[in-house]
Amino acid sequence: MYDSLLVVSVATVILESFLYGTFLVCFSAYLHLRISRCKKPNNFPSHTRPWCDSVVITTMAIFVTCSVHWILTVIRFFRGFLGTPDIDSARLYFADNSKMTQVIRSAFGEITLLIGDAVIIHRLWLIWNRNLRVIVLPVLSWLGVLVCAITVAYLFSRSSVGHDPFVRSGRGWPTATWVLTVITSIYCAAFIAWKVWRTSRAVKEIGDGPLMSVLAILVESAAIWTAWVVFFAVFYQTGSVFQYLTAQLTPPIIGLVNIFIHLRVYLGWSRTLGSDGSVVAMTSSASMVQMASQWQTHTARRSSALERQMRASH
Repeated sequence: MYDSLLVVSVATVILESFLYGTFLVCFSAYLHLRISRCKKPNNFPSHTRPWCDSVVITTMAIFVTCSVHWILTVIRFFRGFLGTPDIDSARLYFADNSKMTQVIRSAFGEITLLIGDAVIIHRLWLIWNRNLRVIVLPVLSWLGVLVCAITVAYLFSRSSVGHDPFVRSGRGWPTATWVLTVITSIYCAAFIAWKVWRTSRAVKEIGDGPLMSVLAILVESAAIWTAWVVFFAVFYQTGSVFQYLTAQLTPPIIGLVNIFIHLRVYLGWSRTLGSDGSVVAMTSSASMVQMASQWQTHTARRSSALERQMRASH
């Protein structure tokens, strides 16, 4: 078991460094594209603040949490292999989950998870024209993840070498965290996809139209994230040591899934034009509200047309 932990610790620092490096490059490209667009006033309405948008703020927050998580992974790696006198001490170091670096690292991983879920819930709320009823289930699920995350962090702080607090307290807390996360992801992706598809039909962009590219990237992102959660669930339930690797690689995966949406939109692969010729994308609150407005406008026009037809028939 301890030898497996050493292998996983080495694999974690290598793979997380690779994923974080990829995320850092993508995030830098995102900042460059964002700054370039901000220099052109026509890209943003006069009443908006491009850098005060909630989507931009959460993207920055994910970058911070991913960075802190990676830094702690590197610190823990060097302390384990260079800060211990022999290999046996290194085994004991990596097996002790009560170390402050591990507790804080786990907490930042959970914070990244919560921010990622909050982003997709916020996106769902805006696209559905700020309809509170449609987000009741994912908000309750998010609160459940919050409770589970706090409990898991507490159990980690109470653990010690050779003593797994999850055995006595039940392995249900981590399982519940990931189950609730899957529920949030699938629910929000399904309702967003349905709304985008209906809006696409409403504005006569059926088939391979621009809005369908937005739908495609949302489905792809949800599929990647859901598959990753399933991998963790399988490893965790079978007691595989790879559960630790999957859990520690989660923050950069969340960061990459989120930043890929922004990059594809800024590169012009996943955006569409509104009825007034402005860009409707998925990278700002204003753009998602505009998409909801398109649907609302179409619905109002259809209702007016039906009313006129009924009056004409009488």
